[in-house]
Amino acid sequence: MSSTTAGKAPGGREPSLGELVALATRDVSLLVRQEINLAKAELARQAVSATLGIGFLGVAAGLGLGALIAITVFLGELFTWAGVERFWAYGLTALLYLVLAGVLVLFAVLRFRRLSPPERTIQTVRDDIAWLRSPTAAPAGAPAQAARPGPSPRSVATPPPGAPAGS
Repeated sequence: MSSTTAGKAPGGREPSLGELVALATRDVSLLVRQEINLAKAELARQAVSATLGIGFLGVAAGLGLGALIAITVFLGELFTWAGVERFWAYGLTALLYLVLAGVLVLFAVLRFRRLSPPERTIQTVRDDIAWLRSPTAAPAGAPAQAARPGPSPRSVATPPPGAPAGS
């Protein structure tokens, strides 16, 4: 179906109710697809940070489980050789492991704190809902402009103003 221009159907006549419903359905479908694409792009950036946090936890678990036996025996015997009683030598070794694990968990927590909700998607959905409620008014977050004739084209690949380009 061809699109209408200035409220007129092809041939200069007024569009029928069926044509108007088809246009509205197409516009809403396009808008939903654009919102989903925007959410995917924002969440992909967040997934990188979450992956690094999970990696830190994996390293902490690998250190805690994989090398625990060999290094524990080595350190315990080293402290014993240095003159510490065997009981205290292995206790000191366990304390060192707890400190190392705590530092790695701290790195993971700091990574997880960097995660945030997809703010641009939330704002554009709010703008779209506001526009759907009052289609003749400009969205709250947009500069003063004429009434939106349909879904606004959004570039998913462009970062928000003020955001670093490589994030």
